[in-house]
Amino acid sequence: MPMYHHPISVHRHRPVVVAGLIALVAISLSLGAPAGSPAAKNPSLPVGRLTLRTAASLALTGNPSLNAHGHAVRAAEGQRVQVGLVPNPELALEVEDVLGSGEVGGLREAQTTLQLSQLIELGGKRAARAQVADAVTSQRKREAARAQIEVLAAVAERFIHVVGDQQRLMLAGETTRLAEESLDQARRRVEAGRASPIEEKRARILLARARIDQEHTEHELQTSRRQLAALWGDGEAAFATAEGDLFARPDVPPFAELAARIVRSPESIRWQDEQALRDAEVRLADARRRPDLTAGLGVRHYAGPDDVGLVFRLSLPLTFRDQNQGARAEARALRDRVEFDRSAGELRLRTVLFGFAQELLHAETELSAIEGEMLPDAETMLQLAREGVDRAGFSQLELLDAQHTLIQLRRERIAAAEARHSIIVEMEKLLGESLSPGSVQSASSRNP
Repeated sequence: MPMYHHPISVHRHRPVVVAGLIALVAISLSLGAPAGSPAAKNPSLPVGRLTLRTAASLALTGNPSLNAHGHAVRAAEGQRVQVGLVPNPELALEVEDVLGSGEVGGLREAQTTLQLSQLIELGGKRAARAQVADAVTSQRKREAARAQIEVLAAVAERFIHVVGDQQRLMLAGETTRLAEESLDQARRRVEAGRASPIEEKRARILLARARIDQEHTEHELQTSRRQLAALWGDGEAAFATAEGDLFARPDVPPFAELAARIVRSPESIRWQDEQALRDAEVRLADARRRPDLTAGLGVRHYAGPDDVGLVFRLSLPLTFRDQNQGARAEARALRDRVEFDRSAGELRLRTVLFGFAQELLHAETELSAIEGEMLPDAETMLQLAREGVDRAGFSQLELLDAQHTLIQLRRERIAAAEARHSIIVEMEKLLGESLSPGSVQSASSRNP
């Protein structure tokens, strides 16, 4: 299976999409990390070969943005608890007929009432609020799941780039070796009087350029390593190498099969969650058209005769004008809009997926041409040029051109292979699942 493969999936009843990945990941710790190194300070950081699974596990546990989504989920869960609570009862103390004139002067005829009242919600408002809160909580969990997919995709993308840069560094070393070989050959030809000193000068220039390119490639690799490690909070990229087969080419399902998966993609599920929320909001708006009842029971003391009586109270708003018409109309309009937004969104996803499929087809075609036709011809051409310079009087320019052609094709092969993996990662991120079944199998990096 390819080095890029990572099981990222979203299911309607399983918001935590990476549980299977975490269960399969085993982070091995190095016991030989030198004191003071990043790995010694944080023993969970890899110091040897880094696999994609290990990188994904580290990012899922150490990426700060995922922690933020966890707080958002807990906040929604707290709101769900709050909206499900029954309103508190109200205790009221009321004193009447005091500090007046005549018979009600002072406190002689005071009427003191102590009353306990309770708001009784009618129409299923509390249950409707709970349904809205449940829908919001579900949305927050889905958002956390989508954030995990985004992080996993970023890990895969940067991991691929690191492996590609490792291949480019190997190729840069091979280019330097070829340049050194050309310089030695040019020097021998000049010393033997078979070539102009210009050949040696030209070879020296090409060697200097190759060494500069190798040095620059080393810097680019260090940068890409740091960018990958930053996803799990490692500022120094303690791992040694990223282990993966850049040139693996697994089968990818046809476009029709991939397009059929759009209905269960993270974006489509987001619209399903949005529909559930809007339905719950419609039910809440309908429930609020019914007024609530307030019931009270109390005791009243009459200071004059020193008697006591009970007080009963019922109050109900008269909804002659306001029956929550505007809010109900708004809720229904927002609910009806979701279906149109979802249709437009799924059409957009299908269009984007088709574009990725075309890019993947181009990368496949390019790789097949490079590996099947162009590279073998370039290798043969270089061999003939080497023999021709020594035996058949070929010019140095023919040898250098053959070397340049081979090196350039190897660079293009690396770029095409990296692009292919990156396109697949984008497709997996869009669909929320792996394009092909099976588990990740690490492979040592092959020579470009």
